[in-house]
Amino acid sequence: MSERSTQEDALIREFTGLVVESLAVKQDFGTATIGCRTCTDDATLSAGADVTVALSCYEDHSWEMEGVYCSDHAVDSVEATMGIRPERQAVVSAVLESTGYHPPKGDFQPDALTLGAVDILDFSPTSDGY
Repeated sequence: MSERSTQEDALIREFTGLVVESLAVKQDFGTATIGCRTCTDDATLSAGADVTVALSCYEDHSWEMEGVYCSDHAVDSVEATMGIRPERQAVVSAVLESTGYHPPKGDFQPDALTLGAVDILDFSPTSDGY
C-alpha cells in the first residue's frame, strides 16, 4: 500500500463522524440543516444530502471545516477552493448523517449533522504550501 493511500485511509477514518460545525461552518441544530457556502437562496442541506467539504488542519492539530457545498456547487480541489497554504488541507465528498453531537458547552443535539461515506477528493500536505 502506498504512503498516499495509507494517509488517505487515515483521513477517511478521521473525517467520518466529524460533526458539521466549526468557526466558519454553523449548522442549525434545531432543524438539523446547514446551508451551502455558495448558494444564494435559502436552500438548506439535511441528512442524506451529498456534499463536498473543504477542511484545513489548524496548527497541525485539529481539522476545521472551511465550507460545505451542495452537489450543484461541489468543489474538488484544495487549490481552487482555499488556495494552497502551509498547513494540511483536504476536500472530501460525503453524505450528511444525523447522528447527534454533544457540544463541549451545551446540551446534547440528537439530530446534529455529521459526515458519513467520506471519500478524499484532494489533499495538500503542509509542505505544498512552502
